[in-house]
Amino acid sequence: MDNRICLITGATDGVGKATAQALAHKGFHLVLLARNPAKAARVRDEIQSTSAAPVDVIVGDLGRLADVARIAETFTAAHPRLDVLINNAGVMLGQRQITDDGLEATWQINYLSAFLLTQLLLGRLNESGNGRIINLSSSVYSIGKLGPDGQPSQSRYSAIGSYAASKLAILLFTVELAARLQGTSVTANAVHPGVVRTQMLENAEGLFKLIALFASPFAITPEKGAAASVYLASSPDVQASGRYFAGGKAVDIKSRFNSPPIRGRLWDASVGALQHRGLL
Repeated sequence: MDNRICLITGATDGVGKATAQALAHKGFHLVLLARNPAKAARVRDEIQSTSAAPVDVIVGDLGRLADVARIAETFTAAHPRLDVLINNAGVMLGQRQITDDGLEATWQINYLSAFLLTQLLLGRLNESGNGRIINLSSSVYSIGKLGPDGQPSQSRYSAIGSYAASKLAILLFTVELAARLQGTSVTANAVHPGVVRTQMLENAEGLFKLIALFASPFAITPEKGAAASVYLASSPDVQASGRYFAGGKAVDIKSRFNSPPIRGRLWDASVGALQHRGLL
């Protein structure tokens, strides 16, 4: 795996940081995408203190779609190919927040920005000859809901509902993307890392706080939560595409929204939203 290039979003904490550390020890050239430059520099230095793998940092905010486009341009200008893209970043917000793009923040950060970044970097992934896309979903996708237009309902906000909808969307996007990538050398898979002891779990609010209190005694370490992403990024045995991995194995997706028409509407709505803003 020496010199394979991996871009990881949300790489300064939790599962993302643990994934980066594990891949560095496997010889990957890491590119860490982070919002906080000082924190990113500390993580880069920490990884490089125990590994000879090169580590680059791109500073950017997934809450700004124009920033996502700039991130893709920065990466493309600096690297001839991309071997692994891990869309790991995610938030759960206790109150509805609207981004400068006019979108609900959980939806934008957890899903739409990952959709855009992936689309903009597909060319570099094709250059790899064995490109891999790994999207972080969650088991709560099973309670996620989308409207007839493939978008989440904006009429009533709940932290868990918005988070679940975004994780359902990233999962459906993965399946649809894999179908559209058939015949290429690029694969796309989704991962549920498990209930992981992270800041998101510790800082949970509302209904999710009750769930977090119940789940905390059973929570696993970030290192264990990163295991599936590390496997999908590094194992030469990975041939699967369009699969959902939970508990260390591929499992069926159980959602009434997982159908070709709904996946197509989600895709079209996402493309439309980004084209409207001149980003695709």
